[in-house]
Amino acid sequence: MADSKKSKRKRATKRERKERRFVPEQTYASRVSIAAGMLGSFALGAGVYGQWVSDHPRSVAPYLFGAGALVVAGAMWFADSAALPLRIGDAGVALEKGSEFLRVYWCDMERVFVEKTELVVKGKETTLRIPIAAQPSGLAWLLSEGTKRVPEAMDVKRSALQGLREIGPNDGELVVIDGLQIAGRHCAASDKPISFERDARLCPQCGQVYLKDQVPRKCVTCHADLENSAIEV
Repeated sequence: MADSKKSKRKRATKRERKERRFVPEQTYASRVSIAAGMLGSFALGAGVYGQWVSDHPRSVAPYLFGAGALVVAGAMWFADSAALPLRIGDAGVALEKGSEFLRVYWCDMERVFVEKTELVVKGKETTLRIPIAAQPSGLAWLLSEGTKRVPEAMDVKRSALQGLREIGPNDGELVVIDGLQIAGRHCAASDKPISFERDARLCPQCGQVYLKDQVPRKCVTCHADLENSAIEV
C-alpha cells in the first residue's frame, strides 16, 4: 500500500510541459519588403532578358540587372531580419530561427524592457529582441506569464506597448515542449552539475533546476513553494 501511494505521488509530480507558439503578424515593414522584392525581381528579369536573351541587347539592361539584384538582396536581408515565431510557456520565452530555438528560461531572465520598437528579454547568456508591432498577442502573453512567474524581472508598463491585446484561451498554437537540454546545468541550491535529466527537478513557476535530493522548500529564484510541487523532467 505504501509503495502504491508513493508511486501515485511520484507520477503526480511529473507533467507535460507546454507553450504557445505565435506566428508574427505582417507589419508595414514586411509589406514594403515584399513589394520591393517583387519590383526588384521584375527589374532583374528585364535586365537578364535585355542583356542575354533578346536578339537586340539594350544598353540599359546591365543597369536594370544590377539594380534589380541589389533590390532583391536588400528585400531578402530585411525579410531575414523580420520577426520570428515566438513561443511562451513553461520553458520561458523562445524565438524560432529555422530549426533552432533561441531561448531564455524564466529563471534566467534578468530584465524585460522596451527599447524603441522592440521588447527586449535579457537573460544571463542570451538576449531576445521581439518587434512589438509583429507580436501583439504573443507579447500580451509574455507580460501576463512573466508577471506571474518572475515579476522582479519585468520592467515594462503595458501602456508602453502600442496595440497590445487582451489574452485569450485560443491565442497561438498550444504545443508540447520537447528536447530541452537540462543535463549540464547546475543545481540552483547546491551548484552541483546535473549529469542526467532523471536526477533533475524543476520549479513549476520559473523552471529553475535542482538536483532531486537538493530541492529546497522554496525556489531560490521565484520563492514558489517546492515542498510537494517540484516537477520531474
